[in-house]
Amino acid sequence: MVPIKLSEDKAPVTTPGELASVILAASSAQTSEKSLVDPEDQGDFLLATDALNFHRVEWRLREEWGEVESALLEKVKAWMCRERGYEPEELSAALVATRTRPRLPYGWTAMDLAKRRLETRPIRLLNEELESSRYARGIVGLAVHLQEFQKEEPILLPVEQVREILTAKKVVVSGTITRLVELGLLEMTKANYNTGSAREFKFRGVEGKDYVFVGGKKLRPALDLGI
Repeated sequence: MVPIKLSEDKAPVTTPGELASVILAASSAQTSEKSLVDPEDQGDFLLATDALNFHRVEWRLREEWGEVESALLEKVKAWMCRERGYEPEELSAALVATRTRPRLPYGWTAMDLAKRRLETRPIRLLNEELESSRYARGIVGLAVHLQEFQKEEPILLPVEQVREILTAKKVVVSGTITRLVELGLLEMTKANYNTGSAREFKFRGVEGKDYVFVGGKKLRPALDLGI
């Protein structure tokens, strides 16, 4: 398996068993925090959380690699069943029940996911005033992807995070966001906000009118011969 670093403070994961251990450890911690007293409730919650975290890890692998071989996923599920004592049918049913629940890939924030999507699906701006601006292109690109998986919910564009991603000065990011609001590509959904908090927006750009996707980086393969 190609190594993958799922956590900044931990070594890269290199085997299906290590992937399963990441999932099980995350689920055990979440179950412990729940402080469930009834053993049956605890078991139900643990199984559901294991399934949810499996989906989140799988999502992360797909974002990083582009595709994931089913053989790898089957090995991870087999490890999970062996370690927890699940019947394969139990885990399969739990995976079906939780497959629409993940909000983000394992270990990533919404901005992490938007940054990754921007790297693999960059955009070109069609507005003549903006087309040569790398700052506008970067901010709109992040907003496109944030809105894509936030759906109807507002998106956040924290100036400090955007500045780091674009290697830009704060005032440049702030000014570019303001101009995008003036041009109607971003709508500020909450005019009043506390100092230090991120303003909420909705992206109002239209593909084909305001921007188009262009070719991005090729994703590395999910597997090598060492699976």
